[in-house]
Amino acid sequence: MAKQKVVFFDIDGTLLHDGDFIPESTKKAVKQLQENGVYVAIATGRGPAMLAGVRETLGIDTVIGYNGQIVIHQNEVIYKRPQPTMELEHLTERASRNGHTLVFLGEKAGYTTKAADENVAASLGELDIPLPVYAPDHYKTEDIFQTLVYCKPEDEAEYTNNYAAFDFIRWHPHAMDAINAGSSKAEGIKHFLKLTDIKVENTFAFGDALNDLEMLKFVGTGIAMGNGLEETKAAADYVTKHILEDGIAHGLKKFNLI
Repeated sequence: MAKQKVVFFDIDGTLLHDGDFIPESTKKAVKQLQENGVYVAIATGRGPAMLAGVRETLGIDTVIGYNGQIVIHQNEVIYKRPQPTMELEHLTERASRNGHTLVFLGEKAGYTTKAADENVAASLGELDIPLPVYAPDHYKTEDIFQTLVYCKPEDEAEYTNNYAAFDFIRWHPHAMDAINAGSSKAEGIKHFLKLTDIKVENTFAFGDALNDLEMLKFVGTGIAMGNGLEETKAAADYVTKHILEDGIAHGLKKFNLI
């Protein structure tokens, strides 16, 4: 496996535009990549069951999910790091006092602490993700890998200053991810590389958002999308074109992968 190459792709803003559209050039590029013998993997903040058919459409069986907290290779779970139940209980109590909704994300579905929340519906709808089930205590009975905290930016210090067990990453004006401290797509990739013996210098990654920073810095070659955040572009080795301007194909060709 010493010379085997692998490319990790973020989902939203990288493979997917507006939550559900994969450009034809991206489909062709990924297929060519696979035909060239390069491993293709997804590295996302989403869970394995929330990929809107991307895995099936592109024929991908390796997923670094929930920002590195669950890793699937050849459709088998090879690593997982659920969130501590006691910390989730404390987080739930604080959010309840503040009138903020939480969404708990398990391996196959999501669960919410509020029966109806327009911000939850709007934010997940943008990503074409099914609405979570109302089950405020579900974190007590199933492994939870990521929690969405629905609060405005001016309220986030209430959480970031009080939970050493979690890292918080804002991804929406009304929501931020709470993940296990120290978790990242990069950490999930490390577990994959340990299993496959692929060398870091033979790894590539495409991303556009804040939760891609560690990944782009860790892999052998980090590629930011032209539509990505300025912080993401600054962390990358190369900035490709916009997702709708054949950005994936352009980046792969730049490094002679297709």
